[in-house]
Amino acid sequence: MRVFAASIAALAAGAASAAAQGNVTSCASGLYLLVARGTTEPPGPGISGDLADNIAEEIKGSEVVSLDYPATLFDPDYKDSVALGARGMHDEVEEYAKLCPRSKIAIIGYSQGAQLTMDAFCGVGDASFGNTTRLPSDMVKKNVVAIVLFGDPTHVANTTYDKGTSIRDGIFTRDDATVKVCEGYSDRLVSYCDTGDTYCDAGRNRTVHVSYIYRYGDEVRKFVVDRYNKATNAGNNSTTTSRPSPTATGFTTVEPSASASSGSSSTSSSSPTSTSSAGSKSSAASISFAGNSAYLALSLAIAAAFQVL
Repeated sequence: MRVFAASIAALAAGAASAAAQGNVTSCASGLYLLVARGTTEPPGPGISGDLADNIAEEIKGSEVVSLDYPATLFDPDYKDSVALGARGMHDEVEEYAKLCPRSKIAIIGYSQGAQLTMDAFCGVGDASFGNTTRLPSDMVKKNVVAIVLFGDPTHVANTTYDKGTSIRDGIFTRDDATVKVCEGYSDRLVSYCDTGDTYCDAGRNRTVHVSYIYRYGDEVRKFVVDRYNKATNAGNNSTTTSRPSPTATGFTTVEPSASASSGSSSTSSSSPTSTSSAGSKSSAASISFAGNSAYLALSLAIAAAFQVL
C-alpha cells in the first residue's frame, strides 16, 4: 500500500494545500482505490481495509492507497482534521487523474473520511470545515467510477445517493448547493446510513456506526466491480447502470460483538505517519473489523462527549 501524506504543518502555516505533492509516480493498470479512514483510526485504511482488498482482488492490477490525514478529534481538532483531509483527497485525486488520464478511481470513506470525501467531491457543506474547492465534475465523471461512503456525519436523508435505513440527517449540516452537486454523481455515489447511527442519523446506537462493512460489504464490492467493468467496457454492455440493492448482505468480516457496542472508530492517533510499501494491494496493512473493536470504546466515549466524529 502506498500512503498519501497530508501535512499538519501546512494548515498551521496557512498553506494553500495540505497534501504532499509529487507522490503519484505510476499508474495502476486496474482500479485505483483511495480509502479515507474514520476518526482516531490508526494510519492506514482502517475498518474499510478488508473491503478495499477484496475489491482489488477481483480487478487485476488494482492498487489500494490510504489517505494519510490526521483523522483526529483534537490536535488538530476535528474541523481542522476534516479540512486537511478534504484538501488531501482533492489533491490526490486531481494529481492521479492528471498523471493517469485514462485511469479509473474508486473512493471509500468511513465516518470522518466520508465527510471529507463529500467536501472534496461536492464542496464544503459548512464553512466552518474549511474552503476546499470541489473537484471538477468533468474529471470526476471521466475518472471516478465509484464513491462509497459509510456513516457520514453530514448525511442528508432522502437524496438520490442515499442508502441504508436512516430517514434523518446527520449531526453536521450540509447545504443544498453541495447536495445538488452530489446528486449529479448519483450513478456512482452511494452513502450508507442506518437508523440509530450516532453520527449520520443523530441516533443513540453506537454499534450501528461500526456495522456497515459487515452488513453491506458484499453488496458494495459487487457495485464497485460492476461500475469498473462498465466503465472499462463502455459500449459493450447495453444494460443500465446498477446500484446496490437496499437489502443488507453478509461479508467476510467478523460480525460486530458486544465489545464494539460502545465504539465507533478506533484508537487515538494525533498525526499521520508515512510508513508505506508500494504494490497493487495492501493486505498486510488492512485492519480487520474484529481487530478494530479494541480501539473503539475509548474514542467513541470521547466523541460522544463532544458530539463529534
